[in-house]
Amino acid sequence: SSETISAPGNNLPQARARLAATSSNSYGYFGGGFAPPFVDTIDRIDFSNETTSAPGNNLVFSRSFIGALSSSDYGYFAGGYKTPPFSGNAYDSIDRINFINETISSTPNSGRLPVSRYGVAATSSSAYGYFGGGRSSAFYHSLVDRIEFSTDTTSAPGNNLPQARYAFDAVSSN
Repeated sequence: SSETISAPGNNLPQARARLAATSSNSYGYFGGGFAPPFVDTIDRIDFSNETTSAPGNNLVFSRSFIGALSSSDYGYFAGGYKTPPFSGNAYDSIDRINFINETISSTPNSGRLPVSRYGVAATSSSAYGYFGGGRSSAFYHSLVDRIEFSTDTTSAPGNNLPQARYAFDAVSSN
């Protein structure tokens, strides 16, 4: 209403970079990042009183440069730069947080990014989430992948970004 900026007074318990955020109607969730080292931590902010806490569940793997978006029921954290001892450095899995019970799981139905990458941007509509761009090893991508919220399956909608890019953000409107 006033477009003023203020600090809520409650910070994350740990300073970290390259994390991602998603939200339900009641809470915001900050996941992963680089502290150093890479972390799998999820922290929650309560929108009603702006207090921060840990919901008790973390991402499946520690990583940074994650893309995150939400449906009405779930938050999704996709891709990322992962820690050793894994081969390569990009992650293709999508972790899902259930907003009802705050449990974390890998998406069912093989919901994965078709190309492992980090630094993806994410945005969503009421039916789909979109992960665009990213980087894997020395390659920059213009790919756009779609996750269908009703089935948690991923596909390529057929239209990619006009140019390859990574470590950027996206927004959406109705």
